[in-house]
Amino acid sequence: MNRTSIIAAVVLILGLAGCHGPNEKAGAAQDEAAANAAGVAYNGTGPAEAAGKAADHANRAVAKARNEQADALKDQGRAIRSQADADADKLEEQAKAIRGAAKDKASALDQQAKTVRQP
Repeated sequence: MNRTSIIAAVVLILGLAGCHGPNEKAGAAQDEAAANAAGVAYNGTGPAEAAGKAADHANRAVAKARNEQADALKDQGRAIRSQADADADKLEEQAKAIRGAAKDKASALDQQAKTVRQP
């Protein structure tokens, strides 16, 4: 992963720090149920919620890295297509020049043939 990707991943994680992902929500529900079962007041935080939050952050970072890798592969594909188009254009120009030279040679030979046939 390059430096830009790492910075983007860190920014994404920090930007999403306030978001409650599915693992964090499930952890909060688990902590609340455990607190209720123990007869203790639930204060809005707990170990399962914290673990879920960490898992959500890790999952987001992995998804971001995969997306960046996929984007890089797409960019490589576009570059290959672009180079192939440029190569094909060059070959088409070469073919045009070869056809033009062949036409000129054939015309000269046709002219020679006419000259030979004249009495």
